[in-house]
Amino acid sequence: MLSKRKINKVKLLNNKKNFRLDKFIETALFGNNGYYLRNKPIGRKFDFVTSPEISQMFGEIIGVYLVYNWKEKINTKFNLIELGPGNGTLFKDIERTAKILPNFFKNANVKLIEINKELRKIQEKNLNYFKQSKIRWSKALNFKSKLPSIIYANEFFDCFPVRQFLNNNNNWFERYVKFNEKENKYYSINKRVISKKILNYLNEYKRQKIYEVSFSRNKYFNQICKYLKKNRGLCILIDYGYNKKLKSFTLQAIYNHKKTSIFENIGQQDISSHVNFNELIEIAKQNKLQINEFVTQRDFLLKYGILERKKKLLTKSINLNKNLLDEEVDRLINVDRMGNLFKCLVVSNL
Repeated sequence: MLSKRKINKVKLLNNKKNFRLDKFIETALFGNNGYYLRNKPIGRKFDFVTSPEISQMFGEIIGVYLVYNWKEKINTKFNLIELGPGNGTLFKDIERTAKILPNFFKNANVKLIEINKELRKIQEKNLNYFKQSKIRWSKALNFKSKLPSIIYANEFFDCFPVRQFLNNNNNWFERYVKFNEKENKYYSINKRVISKKILNYLNEYKRQKIYEVSFSRNKYFNQICKYLKKNRGLCILIDYGYNKKLKSFTLQAIYNHKKTSIFENIGQQDISSHVNFNELIEIAKQNKLQINEFVTQRDFLLKYGILERKKKLLTKSINLNKNLLDEEVDRLINVDRMGNLFKCLVVSNL
């Protein structure tokens, strides 16, 4: 049961008897005192550990991929944009790897998209070398530059709020959130969908029992695709997600590395959902972009040399712990760990 102080702190009620699930998620994550605005969520001591935090090899593989594509397909001044840089670990690994081709960063206008003040402080500290002249921070993407762009993100699109729909005998219902004042807690209810616009949209999924969608995620990605179509460039996304029909909803909450209810620890825990990559691919195609890659994280890392990189690291230094490197790689590519759950999508206009 939640205390009144915690509930009021995140200001979720907004004088409504019930409200849509995505509005609840948006407020819990991004509202006043929301999770992503005031917490340090990333790291072994916090709620979750991302791939760059697991192993430097992850960022090095991404770095080689970006450098190669810039050299072969752009080779001019460009925008290098990371969405949700976390602790700055991925950028730091890419920067170190890119030294194999100094012109890469000499031609890069670097922008980090970050809304979390605490994480930005960490990024500024960790990326001090670049802070003086190269990096600009922003809370939101803007598309004023006409330069080609390389945009990349790891575990960024999973945080967009979702809406959940249930199909019961061809009648669609949507999940809403309601507050029980007597028990002082939130719970979910199902409301029948009456909006003709939403019903027309859901008609495409009438053979499914459930459907989960993030309209804000799709809109954000569509903006990226339109920009790439107009100005050339490449976007690489790595996130946990799916490209098949759902058997169950994917919304989850993580608090201190453990799954919890989304109605617990409001404003103090991560809430995320799996990315529907089919929708992102369709958006890219609608914008006439190429689908360069759509593979599992395992296949992407293997294809671009993570095992070879591990061997090279062990050859270069006898002080490295082979068992530790083996564990890092296994966690990233094992099909029962992150290997299949995480997908990699690369779209481009190059």
